[in-house]
Order: sequence, then structure tokens, then C-alpha cells
Amino acid sequence: MRNSRNSRTPADASTGTTSGSAAGASADAAADAAHASDAHHAPGLESVDNALTLLLLLRKNGRLRLSDAADHLGVARSTAHRLLATLRGRGFAVQGADKAYRPGPALYRLGMSQRSDYELVETARPHMLWLNGKLGETVHLVVRSGAEARFLHSIEGTHALRVGSRAGAVLPAHLASAGKALLADLSVAELAEIYGAKGDQGGETDPETLHRRLAAVRRRGYAINIGDTERGLSAVGAAVREPGGRAVAALTVSAPSLRFTRAHLNEAAGVLLEAVRRMETAF
Repeated sequence: MRNSRNSRTPADASTGTTSGSAAGASADAAADAAHASDAHHAPGLESVDNALTLLLLLRKNGRLRLSDAADHLGVARSTAHRLLATLRGRGFAVQGADKAYRPGPALYRLGMSQRSDYELVETARPHMLWLNGKLGETVHLVVRSGAEARFLHSIEGTHALRVGSRAGAVLPAHLASAGKALLADLSVAELAEIYGAKGDQGGETDPETLHRRLAAVRRRGYAINIGDTERGLSAVGAAVREPGGRAVAALTVSAPSLRFTRAHLNEAAGVLLEAVRRMETAF
């Protein structure tokens, strides 16, 4: 929560000032040099880093050609081909008739949509703007990556005191309203794949307990977060589904709890569900 004139969220602060950018650039250069040195002495780690980079590219772009992979990594095509073949063998990538690589079923099991981040943002943005205009509060587009809720895009509210952009932020899915909305779609067995048979958050993510707790989300069609992720902040979130019914993302509206009381949350939920319906028709 912040006043747009005088404060920043952590995401905003990452932009820095002119002098801060220079210092940041210097620090980044030093970090890159250290990384290069580490990679030089540990080629195995470099391969892991390259494979993870390719996974991120697949998630972001939805399609990756061998030449683009090699150019992005700065390696020979034969090296990029070996990395992509390994990802394909493990189910993290598939190769189509056009020879391009796309995200595989292993990534989808982690909660990734078959649409790229870019496609989701482009599809969601006009409906986020509509929702923002109706409520005057900050709107977010969120996807689930395993046990985390990842914020892809935000449109800030119009109030002086408002929730700032969370684009790029990551929160525990079982606490964030968008994360709850997405987890509510899963069975006990699917929750156990994410959190383990007994959960790993002091009982909060025990699969059976979590599944029961999310029953209310399934019943009403939206989830509520009142101070679960940040004191003084409330939010309501609802899942967005592809034509087949699979939840691939969530829209959420957040505001200071002083203004976003439970009654207001429930009122906002009706407008949120209309925005979700509009976005779903765009798929």
C-alpha cells in the first residue's frame, strides 16, 4: 500500500534514480563477471543455468527456435540443441512440425498456462482497464507457478492512497487471493504434488486441510485475502478459464483494508466476475 506521490513499492523501487541506476549497473556488471567466472570453473553449473534460462524463455514467449536459443545463450547451435533435447526428454518442452520448441506437459503440471505471459497480458489488459475504471482500485493479473502466485501485470488505482504495482512480485499461492482462486481448482492429489503429502508450511498447506478450506472459494467463485499477505491490505481474486474449463490465470483487485472492508470486497467481487467473464470470451 502506498501514496503514489511520496512512496514506492519494492517493485517500483527497483527502477531507482539516475545515481542509483549507475550504482546498480556497476553492481550488475560485477555480478555478471562473478557469474562468468563461476561458470568458467563449473561448466556443470553453466549447463544448469542455460537450461533454466531456456525454460524461462519458453514460459515467456511460448515458442522458441533453435537459432534464437543459441543466440540468447551465446552458445553454438549444437549446444543449444542438446539442452533443448534434454528438456524435451524430460517433458519440459515439445517440438512441433515447424521445428520450434514449445512448453511441454511438465511445465503445465506446475501450473503454467499454454499461453505465454505476453499473450495473457495482451488478452487481459483491456479487461483490467475496464475493471480498474469501474472500481478505481489496483488490478492485477496473476498466474500460478507451483506453490507461488506470480504477478504478471498491474494497473494502479486512482486513489492517492492505493496499492502499488506488484508486477514481477511472487507471493505464496495459499495466501494470495489469486493464488487461492487458482488452487481451489485442484484436487487433494494435485495439491499433494505441489506441497507434499503433509504440506510444508506448518500445517497450512496440508493438502486435505487446504482443499477443505478452499471449498468456500469453489462455492462462491472468488477468493478473499484480508491481511494474509500484507497487513492493512485486502484483495479479492477470481480464476480465468480457457474454453476447456482449465484455470490459467486470475484477476485480482486490491486496496487498503480501511477502504476495502468485507462488504466492499463482496461488492467488488461482482464486478470482478464480470471482468473475468469478459476476458474468458476473448480466448
